[in-house]
Amino acid sequence: MQQIVPGLWLFDEIGDTVHAYLWEWAGGLPLIDTGHPKDGPIILAALRKRGYALHNVRRIILTHADVDHSGGLAQLKQATGAKVACHAAEKEFVERPWRRQPVWFLRPLLAVAALAPAFQPRSGSPDELLLDGQELPEGFTVIHTPGHTPGHISLLHKEQRFLITGDAMSNRKGKLRDPIFLFTPDKVNARRSIWKLAKKYGDDFETVVFGHGPPILQNGAKRIKGLASQMMSTDV
Repeated sequence: MQQIVPGLWLFDEIGDTVHAYLWEWAGGLPLIDTGHPKDGPIILAALRKRGYALHNVRRIILTHADVDHSGGLAQLKQATGAKVACHAAEKEFVERPWRRQPVWFLRPLLAVAALAPAFQPRSGSPDELLLDGQELPEGFTVIHTPGHTPGHISLLHKEQRFLITGDAMSNRKGKLRDPIFLFTPDKVNARRSIWKLAKKYGDDFETVVFGHGPPILQNGAKRIKGLASQMMSTDV
């Protein structure tokens, strides 16, 4: 596990194709996303190695229901007894992940990949449905950032000044990008979500962590504002 800022940990044990996080606070150890199905046992082993009691993992917050972010959910929920939280508009895809479809020409390929247990989508059952602007006891503000999925959320911690974007954007090869279009059915709202993060919340964070790509430890808000401005100029 790698500490990004005090209290925020990255599960680097699962590799760097996708990221899952743990937040330490006085009320427990919430997880943010759960990696692929194969990553559930790896995350559990990482928690045990650091000496965390599994019963202290009391909540699992999903940024969205894609298999690389919710794949380990069933195993982690069973092992910890944690409550699962997602946006109300994402509930359908957590419960029925096969309803989430990429562009048509990728569907046969992903259908074949899903036959492998390590990448097979597994349904879950949310215990709490979140809404835009909701303040969570862990200190997070829920930000509805649809586009990549209908119920996608990002999480802002104003006190510690960091933002967890999920897949609202990515940081690949040193460049901020909007979410990959092959898996983003609503590109207009995806860009509006980036604009929302920049303009409504851009004064509230410094550090940014992503579902894909390395964190930005300094000037993260400035970078996101720059991406939003760039998108606006190309759309005009």
